[in-house]
Amino acid sequence: MQFNFAAWIMNPFVLMMITVFLGMLFGKIKFGKFTFGVSGCLFVGLIVGWWIYRLASTFPKTESGYKEALQLIKSGVIDKGFFTLFLILFIAAVGLLAAKDIGIIIKKYGSKFIILGFLITFVGAMATYGMALILPGISSYEVTGVYTGALTSSPGLAAALESAREHSSQLVENYDSLSERKKQELLKAIDLFGKEKVEDAGFLTEELKK
Repeated sequence: MQFNFAAWIMNPFVLMMITVFLGMLFGKIKFGKFTFGVSGCLFVGLIVGWWIYRLASTFPKTESGYKEALQLIKSGVIDKGFFTLFLILFIAAVGLLAAKDIGIIIKKYGSKFIILGFLITFVGAMATYGMALILPGISSYEVTGVYTGALTSSPGLAAALESAREHSSQLVENYDSLSERKKQELLKAIDLFGKEKVEDAGFLTEELKK
């Protein structure tokens, strides 16, 4: 029996194990006095997710792993149920770890700490919104992902996913009344790697609406 490396590497459980293993190793690397710790898994996850999507999008149809590559693009790197569960656990764990030190930090730095936290988030949000207006061809979903990734904010990611889901549902319902730019943006988001050429069709089928 021939080993199918493509199917193996695109398995969600394999990807999770690789991410956790490499993330923990990366988290132990010291940059001066600084280490990423368990957050190293988050950064490694971003790289692994980007890499596996690029691999899947360029996978030739003639290869044996093409079916798995197409499934990964359609359903996502990790099953939505697993993703939601582990996101909740991660946010709770990070929150509990930060909670034991937050009182000491606020006592030491006072209002400076609170103001800095607000300013970083606010300036990032304004910069993201400005870039979305300046670059008309860019997808708002991609911009949102970059923003939450740059802040390494898991709660922000959860909020972005929820708002993106509701926003895309509204766009699908009102598709016929959208501007041509919005239609193209939505079609591009649905068919991220051009596997099905939905942009050429110019309309949403019942399958695509799902």
